[in-house]
Amino acid sequence: MDEINIAELASLGTPELNYIGNNPNPYDVTVIALTRAKTASKSEASKGHVKLLRSETHLYHAGFVGIEGPELGSFTSRTDLIRALIEWASKNGWSFAMAHYSTATGQRLDVNPSAFLT
Repeated sequence: MDEINIAELASLGTPELNYIGNNPNPYDVTVIALTRAKTASKSEASKGHVKLLRSETHLYHAGFVGIEGPELGSFTSRTDLIRALIEWASKNGWSFAMAHYSTATGQRLDVNPSAFLT
């Protein structure tokens, strides 16, 4: 995943309901990045992000930023939505990367996506 500056975190990331890590600088934003290598039909690589959005009825859905994504539907948990994103990405030639960031320091904690598939 490319480095992201602190100012971009709010527009690209999903605020965490339960902070990860310890005070005073917890990892409080999750960023999901999707990239696709350039192909014969596209001269440039595609890059985008996914925000995990929650509806008023407490269902989760994907909000794509910078790319057109599919309608994956609604999910009762964030984990199920992340699993669906990982599966969609792998089936459609996208690479999936996820990291937690601290908005106070900009520190990043990478997430292993395969942990969601067990």
